[in-house]
Amino acid sequence: MTETLPGLAEAALQPLILASGSPRRRHWLEAMRIPFELQIPDVDETPLLDEEPSDLVLRLAELKAEVIARRNPGRWVMAADTTVAIDHHTLNKPVDVEDAVRMLGLIQGRTHQVHTGFCLQKNDINHSFVDTAQVFFRPMSEAQMRWYINTREPMDKAGAYAIQGIGALFIENVEGSFSTVMGLPVERMGALFRTLGLLKPWIGFPA
Repeated sequence: MTETLPGLAEAALQPLILASGSPRRRHWLEAMRIPFELQIPDVDETPLLDEEPSDLVLRLAELKAEVIARRNPGRWVMAADTTVAIDHHTLNKPVDVEDAVRMLGLIQGRTHQVHTGFCLQKNDINHSFVDTAQVFFRPMSEAQMRWYINTREPMDKAGAYAIQGIGALFIENVEGSFSTVMGLPVERMGALFRTLGLLKPWIGFPA
């Protein structure tokens, strides 16, 4: 699919390819009026043995971008991957209700990390990094955890919560980028796009 907005001049570059099915990443590109096509890569996201969470998200972002870039020579491909971590342990999406209770129990009343790996690739050109935010979760009773889980919001979210949804009720503080917690480090991404001169041909951004 191609996402475009009325009134934009035809870009000198072909649209960016977003190698992700995340609706939140689509939201950010749409909000910034960056034209894009969606191609979802099929990759194995199983962590390697003893792999640090930050290493995991960088590896997966680069892998997703590489898979799609190989199919689309000469095109810019963007990929990202996000995970929640505490005490160097990765918290993926919960497998069931009790797993969600376990995850919320680990992060409530404590600070945890959200790592987002980012990769922008064209042919053999690769720009990648990891951005990390520190998130402090308010203390939660088991009744509050189960109430939240019953909303179903946590069940398809890494770490069993969504900062852009009901989960915001339980967050006391974020150190770092809010957009990184949502799954796309927009501030660093925008700086990279400006450095590479990509914003002008895509959206007419002044030099």
